[in-house]
Amino acid sequence: MTTGRTAVDVTRRDAILRAALECFLIKSVASTTIDDVRLRSGASIGSIYHHFGSKEGLAAELYLETLGDYHDAFLAALHTSRSARAGIEGTVGHHLRWVAANPDRARYLFHCREPEVIASSDAAAQQLNVRFYTEAANWLREHIERGRIKALPPRLCQALWMGPTLEFARQWLAGAGRRTELREAESPLGKTAWDALKAG
Repeated sequence: MTTGRTAVDVTRRDAILRAALECFLIKSVASTTIDDVRLRSGASIGSIYHHFGSKEGLAAELYLETLGDYHDAFLAALHTSRSARAGIEGTVGHHLRWVAANPDRARYLFHCREPEVIASSDAAAQQLNVRFYTEAANWLREHIERGRIKALPPRLCQALWMGPTLEFARQWLAGAGRRTELREAESPLGKTAWDALKAG
């Protein structure tokens, strides 16, 4: 049985995505040309169009793939946690470690929502977000019902849970927080999130 995609196709596709990420961060999506991506990736123009259809399709695919990978890793950390506190603090730490390990992808995911990307990815991004927030809300609901987490609306819980961490990471990516290592923020931000959400 074949998946319809060879190892060469996957390698070439990944090289194009890596090159596009570099170009988009340097020049922005709007200012990047397909030829810029061709030169940086070593792929042909035909190969880029074959895999992604257009520059906008390439930008959207990069965004959606990054978003999906982030969601999958976050939810895996959440679902393997052994307690409400471990889930809250563990996912805060996971987010910071993911940003530290993937600063360029994080910068694109959180800062590069240009009109071209939004127009080409919005519907699919909404589907990914619905899945992500539904699973997170279900996890929260279980712990709320067991009296471990405050009975607050899911989106309010999520804001208290990840809001300070997202803001700290955003500033770090922008260069404002580089004097503080992300790993140094794990414990205080994790504790802050748990203190805000724990019942009783």
